[in-house]
Amino acid sequence: MPSESIDLIYIDPPFNTGKTQKLTQIKTVESTNGDRVGFQGKTYETTELGTKAYKDTFPDDEIEDGVLTSAYQELAPDASIYFLESFLRPRLVEAHRLLKSHGSLYFHIDYRESHYCKILLDSVFGRKSYLNEIIWAYDFGGRSKSKWPAKHDTIFFYAKNPKQYIFNSGDIDREPYMAPGLVGPEKAKRGKLPTDTWFYKYAGRKLTDTWYYSFVGGKPTDAWWQTIVPTNSKERVGYPTQKPTKLLERILRASSHPNNTVLDFFAGSGSMGESCIKMKRNFILIDSNQQALEVMAQRFSGVENIEWINFDPAPFQTEKNDYILEKINKDLDTPPLSEDYQRLASVASYLQQNFDTQNEMWKGSPFEWLRQLSARRKRKFGRILISSWFKNEGLDIEKTRDVSETLEVKGNKIAFKFSTLWTTGEYKFQQIREDGYDYVLCFGISPFEAHAWVFEREYILAHASKQHKAGKGAEYWISINPKNPKKWTMQCGDSLNDALNILQKIKPKSEK
Repeated sequence: MPSESIDLIYIDPPFNTGKTQKLTQIKTVESTNGDRVGFQGKTYETTELGTKAYKDTFPDDEIEDGVLTSAYQELAPDASIYFLESFLRPRLVEAHRLLKSHGSLYFHIDYRESHYCKILLDSVFGRKSYLNEIIWAYDFGGRSKSKWPAKHDTIFFYAKNPKQYIFNSGDIDREPYMAPGLVGPEKAKRGKLPTDTWFYKYAGRKLTDTWYYSFVGGKPTDAWWQTIVPTNSKERVGYPTQKPTKLLERILRASSHPNNTVLDFFAGSGSMGESCIKMKRNFILIDSNQQALEVMAQRFSGVENIEWINFDPAPFQTEKNDYILEKINKDLDTPPLSEDYQRLASVASYLQQNFDTQNEMWKGSPFEWLRQLSARRKRKFGRILISSWFKNEGLDIEKTRDVSETLEVKGNKIAFKFSTLWTTGEYKFQQIREDGYDYVLCFGISPFEAHAWVFEREYILAHASKQHKAGKGAEYWISINPKNPKKWTMQCGDSLNDALNILQKIKPKSEK
């Protein structure tokens, strides 16, 4: 396969459990000679329809002497070196080669080998390419009485280039606001990205259909609550370790675009293919298990434009699979995205982290909603807010008729400038003109504090930096860090009360 030809790779390799993964399908019919008793004492006869299985064990005696490296001897002495080095490493090296520059890898494993696989993945992709550890949590099967029951799998999320990868945060499941009336109808309808609270995604609001977002050890960890494929579900294809399509659709939604190519080279039952069909992605599925190929042949019966290599699906495709054909809606075809556009979007995903930092900074602030307004509406809001506050404190401050952003105190014209706190920890007050006012009022709102300064016109122009033009008509700007203000600003305010006192002491214009 050509290098850099794949947009997204998801793999669910054998877990090296030391067992044979097996699923036997049975059919029960009511019979007087039945071998089991059911409802109301009726007896039923069991017929075994078939068994599908694969060997999930990798003994170390299959490798030659000398393969055990010093790193594994020290860091992972109990790991199966054959499983890691001879089986997984060459496939992961190929996965890295195949991924495009904006591509991602999702590596699905369980608790037995996850720590050792993390070491291996870091050596192939690099530690800086590690983005997340995702925990898929579920609740089924027995519960041990001698230890905590294992009810989760691990999915490691790596990017080929940690500064350029696809992450469509706008398409990820979102949670409702606790107080939707405070954020406006549009924002309330859209919801917000997951934080550290439970939320429900699907109809019926079942606990197994939620995910939980938390931070563990300073590194982001997503815990996704999603039920397994139910026994009586139409999605069930009778293959051991079948993964639910909802789990895979979340990955596709976040880390790929329509018409991208997705690779799964431990395809198993073909769940990734079904998810790609539903979400308009191209897919390549690979598996060496004959029974897996037979299951996929049945699953994709009737689906057009699938090319089968080294396998004839016809004997196993007796009728069309109506369940999967319902997912194909030709009226919703999405135009392909150009490579340049996808690279641009992947860079945006990296830059988005800076804006997410600002989102976290404003989380819980009573002014969080303010950041959604345009710059012009922010200024208008700030002017009305500060004017109202001053008026409540006994200072009569009014808007002038000639310029909408200019206020007036005792006949003196006050140019008004407003800023929310930037991620750098500074306020930036911009578009300060050379004339047309006597004083400048700079009003800043941070997530949990407010600040204000009052400067005379000549004084602020002497300390400001030019922003636009030169000579007549030039504009200026200043920046103030409220935690570490420059000396020249300290005599001109800081708190709202400081600014109020300065304005109250201004002489009327008629007396100057």
